[in-house]
Amino acid sequence: MKLRYLLKESLRGFNSAKLSTAASVITITLSLILIALYYTLSFNSNKLIKSIKDKVEIEVFINDNLNPDEINNLKEKIKTIGGVKQITLISKEEAFKIFEKEYGREMLDLYESNPLPASFKINLYDEYKSLERINKIKTQLSSIQNVNEIVFPEKNLELIEKNTSGILFINLVILIIITLTSVFLVSNTIRLVIASRKKIIETFKLLGARNSYIMTPFIIEGFLQGLTGGIFASAIIYFLLVVYSTRFSQNEIKLDFLGFEYMGYLTLIGIILGILGSVFSVKRFLKAHIN
Repeated sequence: MKLRYLLKESLRGFNSAKLSTAASVITITLSLILIALYYTLSFNSNKLIKSIKDKVEIEVFINDNLNPDEINNLKEKIKTIGGVKQITLISKEEAFKIFEKEYGREMLDLYESNPLPASFKINLYDEYKSLERINKIKTQLSSIQNVNEIVFPEKNLELIEKNTSGILFINLVILIIITLTSVFLVSNTIRLVIASRKKIIETFKLLGARNSYIMTPFIIEGFLQGLTGGIFASAIIYFLLVVYSTRFSQNEIKLDFLGFEYMGYLTLIGIILGILGSVFSVKRFLKAHIN
């Protein structure tokens, strides 16, 4: 009987204070959209950093006039270095074709013979694609006979590593700000609903009702508001995802939006926001107006 009454009271409050309830639902919806957009930007920035790091490789130029056996022995020595995932030989002829394709033949025509050296392109395991580890690998490569020059995008890697920690810190600060702002806005909006039923709360208190009994209908309302806001936010994000997929699918810049499977998590966050907002609001109201 008590549970039925609490549910009935929650639904009555949810339906009666339409303006305040709508304001709360809209606040939760907007908060969740902000969280989803934050996740999208954060995920894509991390994806961009990873894609740049994935392309990081070492190119080892070798001395000319090495016979096939010497080249193969050199390759086997490089394989023994820790972190080496894959080695690809770029012969002088292949280097010539690559240069011609990228820069044209005019510069090469100035030479009587092919001036480009053969090289090995070395792909590393992900955990070795740091400036410190690549420099250690470079030192090991330098000690191998017939290795002429070692090249890797040192400046780009240095720039990424310098900015990655800053990006992570900024992302964390933004997430904290969005979360706290969301809880604050939801809490204040729900407080309007609670204030409109001050007389009922005071009556319950005079009849000796416990705070937990008084709070329960509002917590259920917060749950319903969070659920509704989560569904609305998921629908809007779904719409944006469909629009982006149909209009910009051929765009060179690929953005990954919040996937369909994450819509449930978004709704769950909405429910948590609604419940937290209700708990904070009711506790604050009871402390300020009743006690």
